Amino acid sequence: MRLIGLVAALVLATPAGARTSRVDTVTASVHQTGHSGLDLVYRGTVHSRVFGQGQVTEYVGGNLHGRFVIRYAHGVVRGTSIAHAQGAAGGGVDVTGTYTLTGGSGRYRQIKGHGTFTGHSSQSLQSATFRQHGRVSF
Repeated sequence: MRLIGLVAALVLATPAGARTSRVDTVTASVHQTGHSGLDLVYRGTVHSRVFGQGQVTEYVGGNLHGRFVIRYAHGVVRGTSIAHAQGAAGGGVDVTGTYTLTGGSGRYRQIKGHGTFTGHSSQSLQSATFRQHGRVSF
């Protein structure tokens, strides 16, 4: 009986709107699909340890500042990124940078987060792979 009372007390003490905070790692594979104004547009798939499989659309400007939208089963996550690029040994481009999660919809409408990413693009910039790692709360 005491265990049931303790569990009930813990459930009642947790606010209904409590945020979940986790460390997440996301991998992405994208390919260039065109332009939007002056931005290159990339689309592809992502896999998040927290959110599962998703579809990403990225918009990257000439200054390597970008924005992205990821659609997961339970909602949408939006964010911005700042990248730094340098030529890679053997061809292609190595990319590092930071990202900030700025909003979302569905289960993730209150999302916030930030972290770093590393990646590699083909020399033609037609395809790329990335790995993001950071904190997320929603």
